[in-house]
Amino acid sequence: MVQCSGVAPCSYCARSRKSCIFSRPPRRTPLTRKNLDELEHRCLLLEMLLKKLNPDVEVESALRDIDTHENLAPPSSPDHIGFTRDVSAIPDRFEWSEASLVSPAAEPYQARKEGPDGMASLPRRQSDTGYLGTGSGSSLMEAISHLLPEQPTGTTDGIRRTRLKCDELARKDQSNRLLLARTLSDTVIIGRLIDAYFGSYNSSYPILHEPTFREQYAKRNQIHQRSSWHPIFYLVLSIGSWILGTEAEPDAYDFYAAARSHMSLRMLEVGSLLTVQAFLLMGNYLQKRDRPNTGYNCIGMAYRMALGLGLHRELPSGAKKDSLFHERRRVVWWIVYSFDSGFGLTTGRPVVASDAFIETRLPRNIDEAEYTMDSILPAPAAHATNSSALIAQSQLACISNLVFNELFSTASHTSFDMNLPRSIEQRLKVWKLSLPPYFSAHRVPDWFRGPRAVVLWKEQNLRTLCWWGSQRVCSAGSDQVEARNVCQYTAMETIQDITAFCAEHPDALHPGLSWYATYFLFQAVLVLSVFRLHKPTVDINDELWLASVSRAHDCLASLSKTSPPATRCLEVLERLHDHWQARPSPLPLSPLMTGALPGVTSSPTSTFPDVPPSAVAADPALQIFFEHTSFQMDPFEGLEGFPSTQELDFFDYLPPTA
Repeated sequence: MVQCSGVAPCSYCARSRKSCIFSRPPRRTPLTRKNLDELEHRCLLLEMLLKKLNPDVEVESALRDIDTHENLAPPSSPDHIGFTRDVSAIPDRFEWSEASLVSPAAEPYQARKEGPDGMASLPRRQSDTGYLGTGSGSSLMEAISHLLPEQPTGTTDGIRRTRLKCDELARKDQSNRLLLARTLSDTVIIGRLIDAYFGSYNSSYPILHEPTFREQYAKRNQIHQRSSWHPIFYLVLSIGSWILGTEAEPDAYDFYAAARSHMSLRMLEVGSLLTVQAFLLMGNYLQKRDRPNTGYNCIGMAYRMALGLGLHRELPSGAKKDSLFHERRRVVWWIVYSFDSGFGLTTGRPVVASDAFIETRLPRNIDEAEYTMDSILPAPAAHATNSSALIAQSQLACISNLVFNELFSTASHTSFDMNLPRSIEQRLKVWKLSLPPYFSAHRVPDWFRGPRAVVLWKEQNLRTLCWWGSQRVCSAGSDQVEARNVCQYTAMETIQDITAFCAEHPDALHPGLSWYATYFLFQAVLVLSVFRLHKPTVDINDELWLASVSRAHDCLASLSKTSPPATRCLEVLERLHDHWQARPSPLPLSPLMTGALPGVTSSPTSTFPDVPPSAVAADPALQIFFEHTSFQMDPFEGLEGFPSTQELDFFDYLPPTA
């Protein structure tokens, strides 16, 4: 018998090259009533935690299913870690974690970290944002990603404060569940949230058929607990709470947590249209709440299940009737398609959907609310409906995929032809001319102004990106001048339209619409800034350039009163202007652009050390927009994301006192 040497690995296993399973004698706990009470209490807490994470689990049944004869490896002690760790355990540079959305106290001993933003628009020094390609909005800032010094990382005090906050949230978890139950019993509050969802969100993305949802809500107690309707219900409340603004948002986390608790792998075991709708709602909501990678995966699951359900195929030619049920399949498919296209352009990741195998026709412009699921489809309406914006967005998404595939996804453009962006520009003009009259009419229903504006802003943003991508790869000097000029004038047009809308319809700017206004406005003003940084003597009138930048600044200042994303964008613009003023011949700035922002403190420019661009650790998506500029500091350093992002701390819309 070989005697163990008492070290790991032991001498025998080292000589024989065997896996050493040496472990020290286990520590024995005295069998006392106090210890038994503590263990029973711990078991009770673990069962409660298990039920919370998976409400469908049957604990006793799961315990019986465990193979009691299986030899379970004991947990490794710290002494053994060095011998069992494999190189493959090292995180990949594109790995990411957004788990704190599940519970604010999920990571109680983690310091606060900056996370990816839902718009993929600000650069990160960390690598855990996931892959962001060259077409992403964050690429627009690469050349100025070294303006400011790197901020210190989390300290011990920060970890301690995070731990205390998480402990406090954990203690309030029980009371939050009681509050959620009380809120759900208040039909007035729930009614307001549902109305907000269908009035401001479903009018752009009609994922749900309103009469069917309300009918199911009235009979919700009869719906099976494992039905995909339950996460849909809680996501409707989450989105409605977000749409209504900060006053209604203390409950938003509880609604989301309830939605997530009803989602599990069981949903993937049965294909249904309800499940596709649930993943669509979850994915788009998470993107807007700054969890883009989790949202991206949810949209991916919706896409795969949609293919499995054949949503990309039309009805057989011998079908007896074309009902609203079949139309709903078309609507859901084209929302899947549009979300996939939008995510691809926003993050710079490959677009999954391909027009080659899609035969599902576009939805009809009908008032769905007037019909039941088995109704025969009527003729299209001549006025705006909930499907109007989706139809236009779906057509635009087809062109968007072409822009991404031709200008951003390919590795090289050795034989680039300027006829490509010109043909895309022509297609966009044809698309715009083909829009129904209510896309240009002055008198339209108030609910339609927001969805219409977002569609038109997307078209302008797509044209900007088309010419931006073209000027990067064309070689002839005259072609570059053409691409730059068209790109800049399109950006100015975008600024003009967004600022005019915000000034004329301030009451329509709910958080969802403000999200798009901030995103497109910020990208447009950054395009103008980048060209000015690359070549101060660009062929654009200085007064016209300054007027556009000033309008964007003033609009963001107005949006920032209720929108944290706009506040962060405004701070970035202030830092850019500080850099311009430091030049030998700075451009004149309007008084509003030179004043300090309320609540925003910027470090003096003179204290920033020069950092060569090559020393900046940036995302792979951040290497195309700001190359060869004169910036030596990072104007984005210290910002917590765009919009608000704190992946490992509080859920971002919990009030500070929660």
